[in-house]
Amino acid sequence: MIKQTSLDFLSNLKLNNSKEWFEQNRDLYENYRSDILQLTENLLKELSKIDQEISQANLDPKKCLTRVNRDLRFSKDKTPYKNYVLVVLNKNYPQPNKAGYFIHIEPDNCSIGGGVWQTSSEYLKKIRQEIDYSFTDFNKILTTPEFQKTFPNGLQGVGKLKRMPVGYDETNPASEFLKMKGFCTKEPLNDKLLTSKDCVKTVMEFFKTTKPIIDYINKAIEYDE
Repeated sequence: MIKQTSLDFLSNLKLNNSKEWFEQNRDLYENYRSDILQLTENLLKELSKIDQEISQANLDPKKCLTRVNRDLRFSKDKTPYKNYVLVVLNKNYPQPNKAGYFIHIEPDNCSIGGGVWQTSSEYLKKIRQEIDYSFTDFNKILTTPEFQKTFPNGLQGVGKLKRMPVGYDETNPASEFLKMKGFCTKEPLNDKLLTSKDCVKTVMEFFKTTKPIIDYINKAIEYDE
C-alpha cells in the first residue's frame, strides 16, 4: 500500500507545478518518493515469486520509476514536473520496448496492466508474425474467463492501422490484432485500493492475469529466425 499523503502530494503538485513550490515542499516529495519506492520493492518481491525472469533480472526499484522532472525540450507545456509516477517492472530494463508490468499512479486516474503500449518496428513485426503463426494460442489467452473479467477492455496500444500491414490478408482470422501497434492490458485502478492493506495482493492478481500475454510477446520479440 501507499500512504494517502503520497496521493495528496501528487494532487498538490498538479495545482502548484512550479520549481519554487517544489523546493519549498521537497521534504514532502522525499516522503512521497520513499513511499512509492517501498511499494515498488514489495511488488518486485512478490512478482519474483511468479516470474523467474523478473527474479533473475535483479531490478533496482529506483530505476523502475519514471523521473518527476518533465522533458521540456520538445513540449509546448513548460510545467516542470509530472503529477504522476509510472512504475514499470520490466525484465529487459533499460529496453522498455519489450513487455513488462506497470502501474500508473495519478490521483483519480490510476491504471494497471502489462505488455507493450508502443514498440519498435522490428519488434512489432516479430509480434505480428507470432500472432499470425499461433493465433489459436494467442486468442486462448485473451478468451479465458479470468482474463476477460480482469481486463474487460482487452488489449490496447498506441494506435491501430486502418488497413492490414503488408504481407497479411483482410481475411486473416487475427486481422484486428495484426492492425494493432501495441499490445497492452490497461484497466482503471481505484485510488482507495492503493492505500488499502490489500493493495499488493490485488495488484499481484492483475499481474498474474496479464503474465501470459507478457510471456507471449517477449517470446515473439526474442525469437531468432
